[in-house]
Amino acid sequence: MDTYILDLGAINGKICVTIQRKKVKNVHLKVYRTLKVFLNLSPNVPDKWIIDFLEKRKEWIDKQIAKYKAASGYNNLNDLKNGSSTQFLGKDIRIIQKNSEDDETKIVAEEKTIAIYLKDENNLSKFNKIFQSWWRKQAYSIFSEELTFLYNKIFKKYSIPFPTLQIRKMNTLWGSCIKKRNKIVLNEYLLKADRLCIQYVVLHELTHLLYDKHNADFYNFLTIQMPDWKQRKNRLDKEVVNGL
Repeated sequence: MDTYILDLGAINGKICVTIQRKKVKNVHLKVYRTLKVFLNLSPNVPDKWIIDFLEKRKEWIDKQIAKYKAASGYNNLNDLKNGSSTQFLGKDIRIIQKNSEDDETKIVAEEKTIAIYLKDENNLSKFNKIFQSWWRKQAYSIFSEELTFLYNKIFKKYSIPFPTLQIRKMNTLWGSCIKKRNKIVLNEYLLKADRLCIQYVVLHELTHLLYDKHNADFYNFLTIQMPDWKQRKNRLDKEVVNGL
């Protein structure tokens, strides 16, 4: 059995669960933000057990899908409103607006929320402008930190000049390397990923300063420096927002 159709009811309807049989000790059930559901388990688990397990977990799956559907703004940070949701360093957060009693405009980031304090509660344009500025500054600060760390740890000994960092909004790439200009360009939406995924992208682009193409030398170097890069890339591709 490679798939199982699970009926979640009138709201979320029927969904397809992909069954992946691997050499694993435990059962792993995952609902992704793309609304795809995967179940990873041992090859010798009988089909009847799988069906019973999924039927028992139906309510939990339904809640996860409903949560992701209800969370607006995952892929678009340009048209936010009070209560929009996104990811920040691998965690789901909600962006909320609060009234500023002293006319001071500020942003306060907490574990699950980013609060934007404004005097004018109806000024969505200013709400978005403040958030965009804050997000870009956070991206530059965090990406610069990871770039500096990896450069000093790995690349400095190759006598490569420290590269320039540019932050951009990109539709299809997490990052790019312009070797002839000694420049690393990173997608500001990469800030949605956790630190380990960010480190992978930074290392990937820095490695292009040594190897232009994605050849055996490139991947051998990448594997030596970051043995788990494939796992990080897989998490980035599956768990961080798609549709860039």
